[in-house]
Amino acid sequence: MRVRSWWTWALVAVGIGAGVVASGCSGGGDTGSTSTTSTGTGGSGGQGGSSGSFSTGTSSNLQLSITPQDPVLDVTGTPATLQLTAQLSDGSTPTNVAWDIDDVVVGLVDQTGLFKSEGLVAGDALVTARLGTLTATTKVHVHVHITDNVGNVSVSDQGLLTAGGAADAGFKWLYPYDSTVFPRGLRAPELHFAGTPADATYVKVAFGNFLYEGFFGASTPTRVALSQNIWKAITLSAGTTDAVKVDVTKLSGGQATGPATESWRIAQGAFKGSVYYNTYKSALTNTGAVMRVRPNVDASVFLGNCTVCHAISANGNVVAAGLSWGNGNPLQSGTFDIASNGTSTARFTDPDGRKFAFGALTPDGKYLVSSGVPGSGSPIRGLGGAYPSRLWDTQTGTQVAAPTLTNAVTNALTPAFAPDATKIAFNFFDTNQKTLGVMTFDGSQSPPLFGSPMPVATATRAVAGWPSFLPDAKAVVFHDGDAFDTAGYGGAPRYAELSLVDLTTAAVSSLHALNGRTPSGTTYLPYGEGEEGNLDYEPTVLPIPVGGYYWVVFTSRRAYGNEIAPGGSVAGGADKWGGIVNGVETPSVRKKLWVAAIDLDYTGKPDPSHPAFYLGEQELEAGNMRAFAALDPCKQNGDTCESGADCCGGFCRPTGAVDPMGNPVLACVPPTGGCSNTDEVCTTAADCCDPSQFCINGHCAVPPPPN
Repeated sequence: MRVRSWWTWALVAVGIGAGVVASGCSGGGDTGSTSTTSTGTGGSGGQGGSSGSFSTGTSSNLQLSITPQDPVLDVTGTPATLQLTAQLSDGSTPTNVAWDIDDVVVGLVDQTGLFKSEGLVAGDALVTARLGTLTATTKVHVHVHITDNVGNVSVSDQGLLTAGGAADAGFKWLYPYDSTVFPRGLRAPELHFAGTPADATYVKVAFGNFLYEGFFGASTPTRVALSQNIWKAITLSAGTTDAVKVDVTKLSGGQATGPATESWRIAQGAFKGSVYYNTYKSALTNTGAVMRVRPNVDASVFLGNCTVCHAISANGNVVAAGLSWGNGNPLQSGTFDIASNGTSTARFTDPDGRKFAFGALTPDGKYLVSSGVPGSGSPIRGLGGAYPSRLWDTQTGTQVAAPTLTNAVTNALTPAFAPDATKIAFNFFDTNQKTLGVMTFDGSQSPPLFGSPMPVATATRAVAGWPSFLPDAKAVVFHDGDAFDTAGYGGAPRYAELSLVDLTTAAVSSLHALNGRTPSGTTYLPYGEGEEGNLDYEPTVLPIPVGGYYWVVFTSRRAYGNEIAPGGSVAGGADKWGGIVNGVETPSVRKKLWVAAIDLDYTGKPDPSHPAFYLGEQELEAGNMRAFAALDPCKQNGDTCESGADCCGGFCRPTGAVDPMGNPVLACVPPTGGCSNTDEVCTTAADCCDPSQFCINGHCAVPPPPN
């Protein structure tokens, strides 16, 4: 089964032109039953059953059929077409047939019945023909086999590669990791390998009716860069249960080694929103900054001038941060509005740098709870001197009376609100810094109402910090470490891993797979425990699920393949911690952002996480940390969109128009009065068009894949 979202409408169809029908009908009729449903704009439709002809019981007793039935279209990476014909049972061929298709990712159909494939995406698409009350369907099966000789590898060397061998005992995968789950939409992963350099490499990706064979040239060290086009083909072709098998063989000195094999899964949705993170020693700025990453877009400076210690509202409309730096603290605090085009406008500036640094923003950005620190010996670099936790108005900078907060908690460190604004989590420093606390929150009350603080988890090390709620607000991912920081001054080591606490059961999961461990707790990371173990910090979670998973973005000092690693190609890659260079503290380039999937059905699982992947859009040669995954500021009705998560009203639908490249144009629309598609707004799961979907944080969500 392959799950589609409205995002895929805008992504895939290329060069089709006007007159294409790609409506994504609501319903559409399972094959073998009658239907008089006209073309609509709702969810997925018409899947299942076998193809055939239909009669709606009209007095004429005529039937409509499509030829060919159940055709297979073999494509090789370039556009291909297949002519479909509608016929009546009296042998006539009507000319006023309306054509429709249920999966515009696999292909499109025009009003002459011509099916068009981009040549990259494998899958099945149900095509429907309508003539008055008569309907007929056929299922088009698109099979993909792409052969790509990127490296101009000779025929004889291709033969050696496809035959395989065992010449280099050191040849193995370094990155990605086996069993990684990837979302759609992000940059293609680069494949890294240990062993002697390759003179040529053969990559085979196979699953279902998709096969890719690529031949690549020499590489020192051995790496393969899949094109973004091929990655799009892989991620859009892979279904919910498909294991994407990747075999890689190399040729060195005329001797073949391989295949080395891994298997990945593809989540049935595209990564949403933006990731904001702090960087140091960036090539784009000479000082600290907040950077912004969009899917498959290189990182750019969002807020420069040593803007640090930031937080982003879950809705992506407000940022709070420290401004500049000096004497161990930010010199000022500030809040900023984020526009839908990604630009920022200053809201408020305060002369105390501790006020907004590392604070917790409500999802709409209206309020901030300050990260309260004790009077001496602050455990967090960047927050020195007594500063209690208070509730602030981010527009005016004034304190908001909240006695249920201030009478209950003095020092709530590294706080974070749930994405539905019903709870706040924090390091419960008033008890001890090993304790993670949670309070309920009701911002609709005057004054805003906080519940009694409840301890929910205890760190196995010294600190339970940097909590982040899952989108359902029923579990928290947190940093279990020997300090809040990822390193001490001058590169002193600091160790941590990530854990998850289920607030309903109080069970704590160690997230072994995310942390680079097997179920038994031993490391699977390629450079070993001493080099890569216990180096995962500062998690934040994307506010909505995508493709049947939750997504955690976190800081890690683990190695990145053969690029940022011992012996890697990036200078300083062997140094995990950084240090003092010419009297200046210099961060390690090993400090980077990684992303991992967590199962939606996490309750009761010893480890609901999956191996992490490197965020390829970030800067390679900078120290990056403290990422916030947030939705983008919502768009108004009439603005173009990719899914309902983009829209202030929560609905994104086809306009009926196509852009110059033939892509269907989608726009934010008012509530439709019908059911909601994936990523569109909901109150309960009953609001979703697909009865198998969940309603999580107010959005219809793809269910988790079967175990």
